[in-house]
Amino acid sequence: MKRLIVIMGISGAGKTIVGEAISKSLHIPFLDADDFQPKGNIRKISSGISLNDDDHWTWLASIVEHILNAHRSEFILSCSALKQSYRDYLSQRLTIDLVYLKTSEEEALRHLADRKPQTLQQLLVQSQLAILEEPKDAIIVNTENSVDKILEEIEGRLKSR
Repeated sequence: MKRLIVIMGISGAGKTIVGEAISKSLHIPFLDADDFQPKGNIRKISSGISLNDDDHWTWLASIVEHILNAHRSEFILSCSALKQSYRDYLSQRLTIDLVYLKTSEEEALRHLADRKPQTLQQLLVQSQLAILEEPKDAIIVNTENSVDKILEEIEGRLKSR
């Protein structure tokens, strides 16, 4: 079965930065779940409309199919994976190691400060926090540390699994 290390959390948690750093350090290919969003989902997000569960299933299915059809056996994936049902879906056909980047609304908005428009970012963070189901089976990392410290903590905890 293919292995997937999922770097999850709300928008602004640092999923891409941390995922790319782990990918480089462990020499495992990196995938950004945003690259798999269907055009309809992108239009909704750009208009400030939150995605619903139906929007997420198509997106998650395209990620799983890409991984299953790839010649590699493991990947790092940055993905919000906010609900347990989304994580369960990913783990039906893939072996998952889950890393949850836990962050506050204030921290997330500070990380998103250079993205436009600010009102849209604030609504996105608030809507994601509202639906977030914190995982119980994840490596939980606080995002207030530097990327180097976060990376060191994740790698150490992955090795001990």
